Amino acid sequence: MLKTGKAKLGAVLVGLAIILGGVLAIMSITQVDQGHIGVVYNRSGGVEKQTLGQGWHFVSPWKKVTQYPVAMETVSYEDVPLATKDGKPLDIDATYNYANNPEKVVDIFNKFKGAKPEVIENTFLQSRMKDAALSVTSKYTILEIFQKREQIKTEIEQEFIKDANKYGFVVSDFVLGTPKPDEKTQKAIQNVVDAQQKLEAMNVEKQQAEVQAEKAKVEAQGKADAAIIKAKAEAEANKVVSESLTPEVIEMKRIEKWDGDKNVQTKVVGSDSDVIVGGK
Repeated sequence: MLKTGKAKLGAVLVGLAIILGGVLAIMSITQVDQGHIGVVYNRSGGVEKQTLGQGWHFVSPWKKVTQYPVAMETVSYEDVPLATKDGKPLDIDATYNYANNPEKVVDIFNKFKGAKPEVIENTFLQSRMKDAALSVTSKYTILEIFQKREQIKTEIEQEFIKDANKYGFVVSDFVLGTPKPDEKTQKAIQNVVDAQQKLEAMNVEKQQAEVQAEKAKVEAQGKADAAIIKAKAEAEANKVVSESLTPEVIEMKRIEKWDGDKNVQTKVVGSDSDVIVGGK
């Protein structure tokens, strides 16, 4: 009877050991997601230098794994408050891609005390992006912000990339949204834009008028030149005709036109004596 009780107790203990071992085994299996690196924190020894690549790993239950993206991820911010050189407030939206430098993820873990990536994105990285943007927009007036958007976007991106890289973050593909000033400033900007458009329209009309005037001038000059050419041609023709009309030719023409009327007197010249044809 006593042996039977001991046997049952032993079986229970073995069963509990198996269950406990299974639970510990399950708790020790950790998966690192694709495009991430796992930083291992040992509660008894601190952060381990050896990181975990993507896939399944066996990690002791008393160790904690924090994953950091090493493949590009997209981060977006809305209505980041900034200011301009002339003291005008404005908000911007911004989007960029980033990843953690695989060689610096342990340093990142230590610097941010094991904070998760999304916490870093919405605190530190957002702050660095805002500072980079403010360092650029503060050099331009509100009108210049709208007129030189691409240039300003490039300057912010370069500043942000350089700053983030110092802390182990690789930033790329920075996109700057349309600046959003307050209502009063927006109205003033619109008035300036309307005035510029009106001026441009007037310049276009002026250019068109100048083109029309030049066209009319060319047409008038063409007509004048044509008239001169015609007049010269007529004068030249008259000169040729005049030079060809000798007295003999003129007399011959009169004879050719005589219809026998006796009242018309025609004088023939060119012989030894003048001959009168017809006439009284």
